[in-house]
Amino acid sequence: MKKNLLYLLIFFIVTVASHAEGTRLLRQPTLSKTHIAFTYGSDIWVTKLATKQTKRLTNTGAIESEPYFSPDGSTIAFSSNRSGTTAVYTVPVEGGSPTRLTWYPSSAKVCGWTPDGENVLYSSSRETAPTSYRRLWTVSKNGPGQTTCPTMGL
Repeated sequence: MKKNLLYLLIFFIVTVASHAEGTRLLRQPTLSKTHIAFTYGSDIWVTKLATKQTKRLTNTGAIESEPYFSPDGSTIAFSSNRSGTTAVYTVPVEGGSPTRLTWYPSSAKVCGWTPDGENVLYSSSRETAPTSYRRLWTVSKNGPGQTTCPTMGL
């Protein structure tokens, strides 16, 4: 009797665990007019809404997170620790090689885009010694040239 109960318990646990796998790690969705991007398994994925085709945009051992579409929907900015410290990257929505935008030693986490789509908004604790706190910064979508965010008056 105890043996049958043990087998039933193991069967129940395996069944529940296999159904729970699903999309537990699907996180941080962001929308454009034509696509949805999200993180899954620490990579950035994008789905074209018209065809419902999904593809992986990043495939590294690093942790990629915080995807944000540019206002025109053509580029995704995201955070990644692929270089050792978390930095800001962009990748075209169609795929391709990501471009690193920030090079400062402290981490940088993407928060969005400026309304004109020319700059990526990110938070960083850079230049806040002796105590650490995060401030907002912008970086050009074309690469370094960091300035404090003018809309926040920092």
